[in-house]
Amino acid sequence: MTPEIDSKKEAEDRRKSSVEDTVLGQTAFFLQEKGDVQAAALLLDVEGIQWTPGNWAHDWTVAELLVPGWLIERFSDDVLERISPVLLEAAERHGVEVSKVGVAPVLPELGPDWRSVLQERLSTDTVTNHAARVRDPRPELRREGFTFDSREELRVFEALKRAQSRLAAEGHDTITIFPLPLGRVGVGNSWTPDFVVVREGRAGLIEVDGPHHRGRFGADTTRDRHWRNSGFVHIERILVEETAKDAELDTLVQAFLKRLRSH
Repeated sequence: MTPEIDSKKEAEDRRKSSVEDTVLGQTAFFLQEKGDVQAAALLLDVEGIQWTPGNWAHDWTVAELLVPGWLIERFSDDVLERISPVLLEAAERHGVEVSKVGVAPVLPELGPDWRSVLQERLSTDTVTNHAARVRDPRPELRREGFTFDSREELRVFEALKRAQSRLAAEGHDTITIFPLPLGRVGVGNSWTPDFVVVREGRAGLIEVDGPHHRGRFGADTTRDRHWRNSGFVHIERILVEETAKDAELDTLVQAFLKRLRSH
């Protein structure tokens, strides 16, 4: 390429990059306003947009949402179908013609010493809760030595802490919270519930269910049965859509603790 062509390409790349956050933000707010809280919340975890040619002729473009690898399965076909028309409209208003929306993993930036860096991380991993599935989580997903997989899980943790403090302030026996503990269940199963909560000698589970749980009702039911057969008296499944508002989430947690106490 000539310097002039290179300069034009760099300018175009900068222009597209400058509208990414605006397009994402407008898409997320529009989805929230129309009541699709789940899709709007998922867009909070999108780290950027990669504008990719849709074919060899470069005559149409794919907007690939860049998300952490562990989150990709949450962007199901159904979720992308709901996001696509809104994002395409927002992009077009900012001069970017997009024909399709997809999803791609965020890849780490690496240097020539990546082998030694990885080896050091593997040998000095200091994450305290056993089952954290993210090996290099973002700082905003860490709290009090715990590592969470998503903002939704973190919000449930904060709601449980509020309930814990409220019970103590009212003079009641309070609760113990175990985020993402790894446990051996039944005969030969090693599973990770999102939260184990203990109240007055009774243990219960909370699972935060995202889009990937759709179509898995049978598998989730079987797993819940194993949990119950292993000593857990109550299992609560909270949808990611239900974590958006503190008041609603607090109500769900209070109902869970009431059921846990009554068993």
